[in-house]
Amino acid sequence: MSRTYVKRLGILKRRDDMTHEQFVAHWMGTHATLCKKLPGLRRYSVNLVDRERFAAFGYDGFSELWFDSEEDLHAAFASAEGRTLLADLPNFTSRIDPIISVETQMLWP
Repeated sequence: MSRTYVKRLGILKRRDDMTHEQFVAHWMGTHATLCKKLPGLRRYSVNLVDRERFAAFGYDGFSELWFDSEEDLHAAFASAEGRTLLADLPNFTSRIDPIISVETQMLWP
């Protein structure tokens, strides 16, 4: 039987005044550390986009955060940890376009 998760994708663009290296360092360091503290978080991944190869995409990367339910997702972002995480976004992003999707795992290790 396949497992279903609610997933939040944060599709984001780095701040114009930051180098790619500064952006990655903040996201993979400070921000990832904060994200991993979200209550109810089941999985978390960061996906960097090579802007030279995929210039038309217009974003520098996206994150994937898995939760058991949409209620758990909303509770996580309403928590103190979630508010701290969201407050950190302007420190390295100029734009974030979040979406919520339901992932149904069809082939999974």
